[in-house]
Amino acid sequence: MMAIQNFGFFLMYFQFYLWTPTVDSTGSTDACSDTRFWVGFFALDCFIESFCVLWMAMGGYTDSNCMFTFGWLLHLVVALPYCICTVGIPLALYAEEGQRCRQGMPLGMGKAVIGVYWTHCALFMVYVWMMLSITYYSFVKSTFVKKTTIDVA
Repeated sequence: MMAIQNFGFFLMYFQFYLWTPTVDSTGSTDACSDTRFWVGFFALDCFIESFCVLWMAMGGYTDSNCMFTFGWLLHLVVALPYCICTVGIPLALYAEEGQRCRQGMPLGMGKAVIGVYWTHCALFMVYVWMMLSITYYSFVKSTFVKKTTIDVA
């Protein structure tokens, strides 16, 4: 699920990156630079993250503690920019320059990017829950939680 979510966000944000003008409605080239950076950076990060979570999950599925741990740490490194972008994107979109930039986006993309951001923000908590669930079920439970049997005879 985490891989699907990340790849979906990659597709959505990459399209917004392509639709973000290089100049705003007043002809300024600076107004859209922050928006283009954060949206493009997040798209790339989500693309890479979709592979990292698959690697981590495969390590858990195959009971390879080494592969799971490496995938988990790699995922963590790539997830840090994900967290930063979750803050950086609205700062860019709601800034004065970002608002002018969104007005210059064709086909109503300026309004659509706001909806996609808030969906991304809401699903961020789902993402964190999935990360913790995968960590528990794929590694912690099988490594540290031992079943005990009670002999009733």
